[in-house]
Amino acid sequence: MRTARRGYTPRTVPASNRDESPPSGPDALAMPRVQAAAAYWIARARAEPADSAVHPGARWMRYHAWSRRQLQAWTLDQVRADRPRYRRCVDLGCGPGDWAALFAPLCDELFACEVSPDFVEQARARTRSHPAREITCADLRDYELPPGADLVFAGGVLMYLPDDDVRAVLARIRTAAAPGAHVIVRDWCVCNLGRRGVTTATGYSVHRRARELRAMAEAQGLRTLEVRSSPSIYADRWARRVPALALPARAAWRLGTLHWRRASYTLRFRV
Repeated sequence: MRTARRGYTPRTVPASNRDESPPSGPDALAMPRVQAAAAYWIARARAEPADSAVHPGARWMRYHAWSRRQLQAWTLDQVRADRPRYRRCVDLGCGPGDWAALFAPLCDELFACEVSPDFVEQARARTRSHPAREITCADLRDYELPPGADLVFAGGVLMYLPDDDVRAVLARIRTAAAPGAHVIVRDWCVCNLGRRGVTTATGYSVHRRARELRAMAEAQGLRTLEVRSSPSIYADRWARRVPALALPARAAWRLGTLHWRRASYTLRFRV
């Protein structure tokens, strides 16, 4: 396996080094369920092909595959617009590595972590051509972020952590990232008339308002650049060749998704 940087070996933080003080409030009940979420994804990655594994319970796989491509294309546009090339990219909770493979051509060094051994092997295979990459099998809470990253991506992973752990991860990102780094968080949030809640369909997940994630990030010293819902991103992708259609397209998507209670949100921050 290639070493992403001479003199630096990615490693996990021993569980004994984490703050194990008893959590308060809802987090007191959440901690055992985090392991349930990890177990769910480890089993799912082992049993399902990557394309279906990342969309549990999906009834319209073609739509979900299309929506994933739209989010990836839009995100790459923002990444490229921020700067032409990155020194060090970190993908937290990389899954089967499709996002990491998209970031790979844009960075000199690529790091990623993922809790599922099967996903780790798939991510390594997808990025094997990168001259300096390291994909580590680790719990996000235990993963030691490489210092000086100027692009950090946490896609669909913070929802599997209780609030206290989310704050801790965001604080570690803020500490480890380079000044001016581009941080992108994508999560499955509640929207419209939906209410924050915990579900057990994927072992354990917390569905927050996007504004809650924003507040958590800002409390750790990250500066918000943008908060976007998936419908608004789809609209922009539709109208990319005719910018004048962007607002009408957003309005149409907004109207058509008023019944949604959850949607993917992308939040971009600056360190």
